[in-house]
Amino acid sequence: MPNLSSEIQKVKEALGNARRVFVLTGSGVSAESGVSTFRGGGASTIWRGMPFEQLSSARMMQTNLPLVWEWFDYRLSVVAGCTPNAGHFALAKASESSRFDSFNLVTQNIDGLHLAAGSKDFTELHGNIHQARCLSCGHVQQLSEIPADERPPVCPKMF
Repeated sequence: MPNLSSEIQKVKEALGNARRVFVLTGSGVSAESGVSTFRGGGASTIWRGMPFEQLSSARMMQTNLPLVWEWFDYRLSVVAGCTPNAGHFALAKASESSRFDSFNLVTQNIDGLHLAAGSKDFTELHGNIHQARCLSCGHVQQLSEIPADERPPVCPKMF
């Protein structure tokens, strides 16, 4: 097994010489902030006896959209108390640095912590838990603009 400090040194050297950087983050970067990882166990793996894969599936959205929204509201309440950690802040700082010719940050996370840390130009592959997107027209709206008792929300562009 490699020595962790020597591996960290190798990463530092590689970044020190890099001009173009691509970073892909997943649940690990937010775990330190208190966001539980699906595959790492915890309360978000199973909810009301159903696995997260079932709850967030296209099939469940078609058959029981109110339940999907209830689960996402639960997840939203979990991440509401979470704040960015040193990893989020380091990536935000690196992305704003003139040190690199290009810096591309892509995340699988939906928690919004990269944005909260100050990252500006990044891609959220799976969307953002703080936003609702209409499945018909694609309109995106901040959940903070939608009354909590309006679940699932009705797209304002539909009327």
